[in-house]
Amino acid sequence: MKAAILTMILLALTPTGSLGQARQTDVPRQIYGKVRVVDGTTFEFIKSRQVVRLAGYEAPRLEQTATSEGVTWPAGQVSRAWMILRTLGQNVNCAPIGRDTSKVLIAHCFVGETNLAATAIAEGIGYAFNYRNEPHVPAYFDIERKARGLGFGVWSSPDLLPPWLYSASAGNDAQSDRLSSEPDQSLPLPLPVTPDSAVSLTNTHGG
Repeated sequence: MKAAILTMILLALTPTGSLGQARQTDVPRQIYGKVRVVDGTTFEFIKSRQVVRLAGYEAPRLEQTATSEGVTWPAGQVSRAWMILRTLGQNVNCAPIGRDTSKVLIAHCFVGETNLAATAIAEGIGYAFNYRNEPHVPAYFDIERKARGLGFGVWSSPDLLPPWLYSASAGNDAQSDRLSSEPDQSLPLPLPVTPDSAVSLTNTHGG
């Protein structure tokens, strides 16, 4: 009962945006059951095969690592493991609020009376965050400020990039690599290979 009340409160606190103006016809009002965790923010309901991402929440990418007081730890894998431990063998109750640009359901989700996103943020497992055109939950940012002040989890590692910045950085690096590996079609080919040009091709990252 408390979980349902908390869901209603969160929905009331969530500003109406492009997702909230009108409920899409293919968005269920509730999904309930066992899940398989995909990553720190996303899971799939086993029976219905519905994929859900937690609203107002982001976690480190699976490959991200962090360093806290000289100790390196797998931040992305920790966030996924945390979600597995919270949902393993438990029924998850989700109240979808819409779909993202990839058509994945976005929802407020609970295990019993535990709000998964709010608890993860409070324990420093991830971040309060909303993508463009997605509703945000002001209460989550208040929770995050407390976790940040206490230096919990992701806030204990000053070198850990938030996942949205990490993805942008990784995307730029990949694009740079792709462009550097593509021949310039405006020049006659094949190009002569000189010692200087061979060095430039094998040392594009300055390593």
